[in-house]
Amino acid sequence: MTTKDVILTITLMLAAGLGAELIAELLRLPPMLLLLATGALLGPSVAGAIDVPLDSMGAELILTLGVSFILFHGGLQLSLTILSRVAIGLLLLVIPGVVATALLTGSIAAVVFGVPLTTGLLIGAALSPTDPAILIPLFERVRLRPKISQTVIAESALNDPTGAVLALAFAGVVISGSASLTAPMTDFLVDLALSTVLGIVFGIVLSAVVSSRRTGIWRESAAIVVIAVVAGSFFSIDSAGGSGYLGAFLAGLILGNMPLLGLGMHSHHEDEMRAFVSTVSHSMVMLVFITLGANLPWRSIADHFWPALAVLATLIFVARPIVVLICLLLDRRGSWSWEEIAFLAWTRETGVVPAALAGIIVSMHVPNADLVVTSVALAIIVTLGLQSTTKRWLARRLNLLEGDVTTPPTKPFATPAGVTSTPGS
Repeated sequence: MTTKDVILTITLMLAAGLGAELIAELLRLPPMLLLLATGALLGPSVAGAIDVPLDSMGAELILTLGVSFILFHGGLQLSLTILSRVAIGLLLLVIPGVVATALLTGSIAAVVFGVPLTTGLLIGAALSPTDPAILIPLFERVRLRPKISQTVIAESALNDPTGAVLALAFAGVVISGSASLTAPMTDFLVDLALSTVLGIVFGIVLSAVVSSRRTGIWRESAAIVVIAVVAGSFFSIDSAGGSGYLGAFLAGLILGNMPLLGLGMHSHHEDEMRAFVSTVSHSMVMLVFITLGANLPWRSIADHFWPALAVLATLIFVARPIVVLICLLLDRRGSWSWEEIAFLAWTRETGVVPAALAGIIVSMHVPNADLVVTSVALAIIVTLGLQSTTKRWLARRLNLLEGDVTTPPTKPFATPAGVTSTPGS
């Protein structure tokens, strides 16, 4: 492929992405559905206008560094102050909750696809994360109460790197042919700890060098420093055996909450940096979904449609409700109502990170990688088509919209002493 071919491909993908998002806005459909369909139309199976194999260098760059920017942007949007009240339930959802979702869904995947348990668990792990790139614009339109919207966005941002670490750990086991589950779970915990420590370090350093304090030696070049830190943290953490995805997210989370470190940025520097990260993240979402759409395994989808649908039914109607119910009932400080639990149980759209993981798994030449791609592609279509389109209706029925106080929330347990519940929170 020549330089002109690369430039033409990128131009076509971005132009088609902008067109797909415009049509999605007019039709009030989730943009990712239209981006996926656009990639399918432009790909080798139909028009043949773009050809970006998942094992090519361009696709790998999009699926690694691009997704790191998306996760960095997700962390940048979150408020630790707002999330402190629901921290226990949130942590339960994003670590043991992701593992439980992967185990439940993956066990069924192994049975219905007739593959080894480790391969089934790889499918479950790839499907376990939800997607902040989808949920943030969705909730801006739905006007959910801040407690719910911030929790869902934080969960989706945090469980993306958790799911990525878990999926890549299982991918290594499948490649090696080991039947033991001890190794991937040990690798998962080690990777999680290593990535957390290094991600926090990168986040603190980034906050210091772009701040308005004396340490802010690159405060006027914040956007450039973000590029260097996201790329450098991904490379260094990944080389050390951790997850660059988790590191990028934590760096964004710390930068977005730098006042808690006693640091701050000049307003115009911060506005420039946030605008830049948002634009890069938006562009990468387009490129990821169009790339996945262009590589959809149509034959595999046709051959494995019903088993994949059974896996998704388990994910949506069994694993997700059980995990949400247990995790939030254990969070007594969060004072969750039954209505809030029901809404969160129905909120688990599949999006950009599972799509990227599917591409990475293909590029790693993992056995039965086509089953992962089939399951993820079908999950994106089903969850966006079924759950995203019913979100506003469900929130209204459960009285969870801002200003909605017609029916008092039903508490599954009494509010603990010392914790107050504010209407509309």
